[in-house]
Amino acid sequence: MPPDAASAHPAIKIELLVRYLDAWLPAALHGHKRVTYVDSSVESALAAAKVVVEFEDVLHRHTVTLISPAIELEVDVPPGLVLAPIEGDLLPALRDARALGSPIFAWLSAPVPPDLLSAVGKNKSSEVTLAGADDTAARALRNAGLPLQVSVDLVDKSGQSERLVFATSSERALEKFKDELWALDEYGGIRLRDPTDPEGTLLDISVQPQTGPLRRALVARVSETGGSTLAELRAWAVHETIFRSADATRAVQAVLAAGLAARTPHSGRLSPDTLIHPVSTEVMADVDE
Repeated sequence: MPPDAASAHPAIKIELLVRYLDAWLPAALHGHKRVTYVDSSVESALAAAKVVVEFEDVLHRHTVTLISPAIELEVDVPPGLVLAPIEGDLLPALRDARALGSPIFAWLSAPVPPDLLSAVGKNKSSEVTLAGADDTAARALRNAGLPLQVSVDLVDKSGQSERLVFATSSERALEKFKDELWALDEYGGIRLRDPTDPEGTLLDISVQPQTGPLRRALVARVSETGGSTLAELRAWAVHETIFRSADATRAVQAVLAAGLAARTPHSGRLSPDTLIHPVSTEVMADVDE
């Protein structure tokens, strides 16, 4: 494997971590005196610690505990940041640090013991990102109390892919994670693939991504339901695909323009209550021709 392919996955994951943690930390600390960050890797834990240090003004009033393999910072550890190095299992370390009961953000790599996923998932206002995840891990997170998820395949130039699952109980956090996902370095050697896309389309990273897979999925969804409002389709896209609500609006507009679905009312501006429904058989025949 070429050297650039070997380094593409770790680099893009750390960029995603830094981007999302920068948004998660102040939101999690709002209304909480302490939060915990959990990591199973030295490299990503070090990147996370550097993000936390940048919030030195907030750390005067709050505590952030970082549970990970031992790391060494190039700067003095500021008051409010507690480094809790571990050598064994993460779950006992969480209990020893009295992390359960306050928000936890866990950045982990599979395999992960189910009891750890369960403990974090049941913890209020907590979130998990799991690299190398499979369907079993995703179900465990959902059953533990993190029902809102996005699964995405990170595919490098050689075709090697790695599944990443983000799980939360917050609609806002789910959309924010996707915002940061689509804002990653488009030249970082990684493309995205939606595991739910039957065609496995590889998508370039972009703040306004190609919506081909989403358009196909929305047409199938409308056919399956017999009709859904724009609001329902936007919510479905957020919950079931790698795309965001704004992407769903653009995709619905493209589907309507192509005659692959119809709308009621038939004219005017699209609104959340606009009904999107299948076109008649005659219209579909014209489209196919």
